[in-house]
Amino acid sequence: MPPAAPLPFPDDVAVAIVSHNSRDRLEGALASLRDAGCPASRIMVVDVASTDGTGEWLSREWPDVRQRRLPRNDGPSPGRNVGIREAPLPYVFLMDADVVLRPDTVQRLRAAMAGDPAAKVGSPIVVHASRPEIIQYAGGGLHFICEAVNPWLDRPLAEHPGRLAGIGAAPTCGLLLDRQAAIDVGLFDERYFIGKEDGDFSHRITLAGHRILEVPDAILLHHSRARGTWLFYYQIRNRWHFMLKNYELRTLVALIPVLLVHEPLQAAVLVAKGHGRTYLRAIGGLFAMLPALPADRALTRRIRVRHDAALLRDDPLVVRDDLAGQPLVRAGKRAYERALRLYWRLLTRTILAP
Repeated sequence: MPPAAPLPFPDDVAVAIVSHNSRDRLEGALASLRDAGCPASRIMVVDVASTDGTGEWLSREWPDVRQRRLPRNDGPSPGRNVGIREAPLPYVFLMDADVVLRPDTVQRLRAAMAGDPAAKVGSPIVVHASRPEIIQYAGGGLHFICEAVNPWLDRPLAEHPGRLAGIGAAPTCGLLLDRQAAIDVGLFDERYFIGKEDGDFSHRITLAGHRILEVPDAILLHHSRARGTWLFYYQIRNRWHFMLKNYELRTLVALIPVLLVHEPLQAAVLVAKGHGRTYLRAIGGLFAMLPALPADRALTRRIRVRHDAALLRDDPLVVRDDLAGQPLVRAGKRAYERALRLYWRLLTRTILAP
């Protein structure tokens, strides 16, 4: 007998699960929704060109769950957008197939958002499924050089202060969204494939004046796995496109001195690791995206309520261990971060001051 949910599942929340060849994990995700009291009829699985029999298995084992199949794998964003557009209710809990909810996760997110009219995204704290006492994502944000900020990575959940907080970026493995707000800011950028697509969506939510509310007693368990080096292409290309699309012109100009240092450093590290050709391909991919940039920036201008200086951060950067695992490199990283912090504080007191 599954445990009873302590709170009824919100009657204005639908669920969309994006899955690509994840049938082995999908059972756990669906079972956790069942244990939370979510009716199967309110769940949609967007099957992204899976070849593992996901559709047939769903039809047999979960016949009341709605299915949508995408014929091609263009990353998770097209599936997420289908889930948002086709959700029949005002709120949609968007989740990946490799996560497991606690029975009260969605209920706590919805209750917290109900108490904060500015909150259009509710984000749980994400822990490792194999080590649920250890945080994977919490307190996220975006560094001003467009790199990830994740101050609670691999720290004990017991040390978290447990306060509701507005955050700058949320991982898309599980989010409660105000459906109309997500549509109004342009949904997920389907050109990104993967890498910065969650940060880009989060950033547009916050620059539009909305709040991403992190709810500390809403917990999500994520079956995390190491990411391959094939992601470098998208991370490099999308990072540059993100800045050109979303940053104010004065921010881009003010960051030129920093970028003239950061980009050669990044390129040198990638070349040293054997990924120099990937860096060049990513720059070529960026140029292919530039013709649409005027329309991209027009959307950002239309929805913008908040300035970059209020949204971007100068916290320590998240860098993969295979790129910055040596003690000397880590010491250099700390010194570099201190220099970046001083520069950003200078900018926010002068050129980028409100």
